[in-house]
Amino acid sequence: MLTRMRTALKFMTYGLVIGLLFAPRRGAETRRELVRWVTSTARDLTGGIRGTMGAQR
Repeated sequence: MLTRMRTALKFMTYGLVIGLLFAPRRGAETRRELVRWVTSTARDLTGGIRGTMGAQR
């Protein structure tokens, strides 16, 4: 199972890199949007983990 997860993560990374190379926006705009997305996703993940941990207590 770990091998499949690594493979999926690897191809997801490849897709992200290729998508960024062919992005229709300027580099600064693309980086800004990427940072916003990563920040938002990290908040969602940590909020979900905290909610799960709080429910187990």
